Amino acid sequence: MINKISFNVGETIGELSPHMFGANLEHIGEAIYKNGVWAEAIENRKFCGADKFTWDTGVKHDHLDFGIVQPWKGFNPSAQHVMYAHSNSEYIVKGDEQINRFGSGKQSQQITIRENSQENRGIKQLLNVNFVNEEHQFSIMLKGNGQTVYIQIGELSFEFKSRTTWYEFKKNIKFTDSKTKKTLSISINSNELFIANCSLMPKNTNFGFRQDITKLIKDWVPSYLRWPGGNYLSGYKWINGVGDRNYRLPFYDFAWYQWENNDVGTDEFMHWCELIGSEPMITVNTGNGTPQEAADWIEYLTGSTSSKYGKLRSKNGRSKPYELKTIFIGNEMFGGWQIGHTDAKTYALKYDQFVKAIKEVNKNLRFIAVGACADHFGHWNEIVLKNIKERIDELSVHYYSIRTEKDKTHPHYTSRYIPTVAASTEVELMLDRTIEEVKKYTKDDITIAFDEWNTYVEAEHPNYIENYNIADALYAGSLLNACINRGDMITNTGIYHLINVMGNYRIDGHKIWKTPTTLVLELFTKYHKGEILKTSVNSSTFSSQSMGKQPEYKKNKLVDAAATYHENKVCLTVVNKSEKDSLAISIPPYKKILGNYVVNGNSPTDMNDGKNLEKVKIHKNKLKFDANSFKAPPHSVSLLILESLSNQN
Repeated sequence: MINKISFNVGETIGELSPHMFGANLEHIGEAIYKNGVWAEAIENRKFCGADKFTWDTGVKHDHLDFGIVQPWKGFNPSAQHVMYAHSNSEYIVKGDEQINRFGSGKQSQQITIRENSQENRGIKQLLNVNFVNEEHQFSIMLKGNGQTVYIQIGELSFEFKSRTTWYEFKKNIKFTDSKTKKTLSISINSNELFIANCSLMPKNTNFGFRQDITKLIKDWVPSYLRWPGGNYLSGYKWINGVGDRNYRLPFYDFAWYQWENNDVGTDEFMHWCELIGSEPMITVNTGNGTPQEAADWIEYLTGSTSSKYGKLRSKNGRSKPYELKTIFIGNEMFGGWQIGHTDAKTYALKYDQFVKAIKEVNKNLRFIAVGACADHFGHWNEIVLKNIKERIDELSVHYYSIRTEKDKTHPHYTSRYIPTVAASTEVELMLDRTIEEVKKYTKDDITIAFDEWNTYVEAEHPNYIENYNIADALYAGSLLNACINRGDMITNTGIYHLINVMGNYRIDGHKIWKTPTTLVLELFTKYHKGEILKTSVNSSTFSSQSMGKQPEYKKNKLVDAAATYHENKVCLTVVNKSEKDSLAISIPPYKKILGNYVVNGNSPTDMNDGKNLEKVKIHKNKLKFDANSFKAPPHSVSLLILESLSNQN
């Protein structure tokens, strides 16, 4: 069969939405802290949560690190000389917290010298200093008895006197040894000390975010960033995440089972979006949150300085309201994994309450309601669409492909090429069934926000890392082509996830890299714009075996494509799913080739990693053309920029 792509610049299905190539940023795993996008070098800098309680020492002695909040350890511990405790009576953070068995955010690290000796005693932590050659600022907030506090960070040491009231000590430091790992120790040799928090941050950051990963993301500039979740969102109290970071209340996140420092909050996220150039999209908490809390948050973001929460924003350093256009009203409220999950009719009532409250403070927002794929979760879409009274602009849909992450064993990434590239077939079937549901149950102009998608194969708690490779990049290219070709109904897509966790960008210490999927997203975002051309593809087919939750498919198209038209230029994206064969593909006549790009690899499962950061990259002007056709390399995503002839076929 001849592989042929057809389109005509006179036949369009609508304009491409500005929200077609977005991403999610959620507080999960190491997306934000520890090895994530936030530049802090100290783990658990606010001493929240439990100590390392063990009951395995018999009657010989207590565990020497008992009372030290994890992951901190004892510095010269001795049961005779020093005692530790997480003090829940001495703390500086503010806010209401939920009491739970995982510990508290309202506490400080207590160090008590029981018997003086020649040794200084305290706590220590092995640090992850990624920018060892840069100047850093160390700070510590503590209260003592006026005794000397000894600080050692790697090869550097200094001391100062504590005070009897809470006191913040700051010092700029520059390491002289760039090769050895750095351990931080905080110690005393008399009396008692309470430490509320400490920090070690590079002096040069982007509002606290790492400059290197920020620069890399600007190669893409996602259409939007959806924050703060995701499942995390349904337990999030925004008010505890604004103001001075040292006084923000840490809390235990029951969605992903980890402690949250609350250092990255509303202002940090919004500033970062402005810097990157991505539109921010906020998801409000319909899990354990209230309509009034949501309205207050929107007032904080967009209200004038004469309003209560606009005034608070100004007090926190931002007088000008943030530019915010779109709000998600909750996340996956149909799911038993979601805090505050509910039935569809109750969610519809809740949606109306939230939207009414938000409209009291801002009448100019777009609203996205929680939807589901096809007719799943008890005909969720039907019931929601029939019962919501307030305006819906988009219905949110989430879908993950393959789904072997909960199996005892996961397919190795080198063994799943065919099911992965075929997964877009299932996505297309799901999207078409969902579109049918929306059109069936509403006459309103409601489109679909496909705001969470990806392959989900081997990502496990706590870090949820996937080995995304060429196969996943082709899946992404095919999925995005499918969404563009349905762009009259699909007006938003957002890949899950931006950093590390199922991430488009990976961070491992000072090393950062893009996955092959990221390269595809860069190309689509940069070049697809304007009118969506009605595009058809004649192609050979292939069969794919079942894997995970994905069934066998007999007739997957070997080639798929999408085209847009802007300023007399056609942007055409083409996916060749063949593992081994280059394919000659016929395309409509054009005046001139203005440029071409391709993402592929030497093998169909090549990927980037910490050992080879750019094994897979974008190749420019490497495609071979004949009259009205081109050669698509095996396992590739190609993008062509063509100067148009009028009325081409």
